[in-house]
Amino acid sequence: MKTLSVRSLLLVAGLTGCSVGPRYAAPDIEVPCTWHSEVPEGMREEPSDNIIWWGKLQDPLLNELIDLAGNQNLDLLIAATRVLQARAEANGKKGDLFPHIDGSVTGGHVYYSKDALVNGLLGTACPIRRKHVKRNVNFFELGFDVEWEIDFFGKTAHDISALKAQEEAIQEELCGIWVTLSAEIAKTYIELRGFQQRLHSNQRSIQTQEYAVLLTKKLIERGILKDVDLIKTETEWINLKAQNPLIELNIHRAIHRLSILLGCAPGDLFECLQVASGLPQLPLEKPIGLPSDLLRRRPDIRKAERELAAATERIGSAIAGLFPRFSLNGFIGDISTNAGSLFKPASATWFAAPQLLIPIFNSRLLMQDVEYNKITTQQAIYNYQKKVLEALEESENAIASYRYQDERSKHLADANQRYNKAFEFSQELYRQGVTDYLAVLASAKTLYISEEALLQSKVDQLLNYVSLYKALGG
Repeated sequence: MKTLSVRSLLLVAGLTGCSVGPRYAAPDIEVPCTWHSEVPEGMREEPSDNIIWWGKLQDPLLNELIDLAGNQNLDLLIAATRVLQARAEANGKKGDLFPHIDGSVTGGHVYYSKDALVNGLLGTACPIRRKHVKRNVNFFELGFDVEWEIDFFGKTAHDISALKAQEEAIQEELCGIWVTLSAEIAKTYIELRGFQQRLHSNQRSIQTQEYAVLLTKKLIERGILKDVDLIKTETEWINLKAQNPLIELNIHRAIHRLSILLGCAPGDLFECLQVASGLPQLPLEKPIGLPSDLLRRRPDIRKAERELAAATERIGSAIAGLFPRFSLNGFIGDISTNAGSLFKPASATWFAAPQLLIPIFNSRLLMQDVEYNKITTQQAIYNYQKKVLEALEESENAIASYRYQDERSKHLADANQRYNKAFEFSQELYRQGVTDYLAVLASAKTLYISEEALLQSKVDQLLNYVSLYKALGG
């Protein structure tokens, strides 16, 4: 069998190494098999990875707004630059695995002391005549400096893995910003449409109450009603008109907020959003998946897991720091006292200097570094567990909120139908001369109040839908 040279053994060892420290594996965490909250009608425990939840609301303008935000929202752009920054740092660290080679060109002049040159450097090397020694020397150097620290015990490899995991954590942070952003746009858009519907409903109530004021005045002239009835009717009319400025303010705020979320100036979206439109429509089918799906769907959980991986790799780096470090330093090139002879064979020069560094007196400090990273890793484990529990809580609350709001909406819709029938019945009685028109107006007022409550319930149901998919990971 052919014997390997020492240089070959060093090369093989440098390439393969014997990495020390823990090997990371994602922790196992117990997650319920099913949801604790009762899943309402229309929700299915099927994977929801392949759906775009805002696309199911059947509102093309909302889809446009979210797509536009994905291209120009400033929070997203800032987070994207952080990803690029982390990626550059991780890629730069990979260079430490390979030799560092630098070209060098040096020229200089040295004046030696007589004692150092004659009695020291040359006195024992060769016989010379002291009177003819040149103490002024020019020198020129041209070549390559080489430095390579061989990663025997995996310190650099652990550092690279930690930086890579940190880069992935920042990527998950970017995903989390996108989930929050898309949900915030949808919620603000739904609130905007709700305010516009409320403004329209309030205008109808104002017109009805204004007619009630005119009718009351006529009845007072006939002696049927008193002035106090007019004061009461006019007060209700004024209160209804006082609600309009507040609703319009909320409309303007919602448009301003959407503009900023899309990276636009506050007034840029008024032209396309100030025209009232109906509420988005809830889809009949809403796949939500299982609790275990949260581990791969939620960006905050994935981020916490990547941060745990980075912390574990830093333990390995700290442990590797306890072991000896081996490096190679060298130079190859030309050195001469005459620039014209730099490229001649006589001026060729090289040297190699292996170095072994063994931690001795600073070993306690290195051990403290290991202990510090172990504590940091334990914190990362707790943070990961906490994120999972928070995700479960948020999802359970979102499912329950949707269910109970759905029940409330059904009751309000049923009540609204009854108020609508009562209004029609009061109109019929008025036509038959059984009641006066004030009874019709009172019935219309009750109907408008019911419609407004139903409208708000529909808005809340849509907001719960958005919160549900935000909790599930977007």
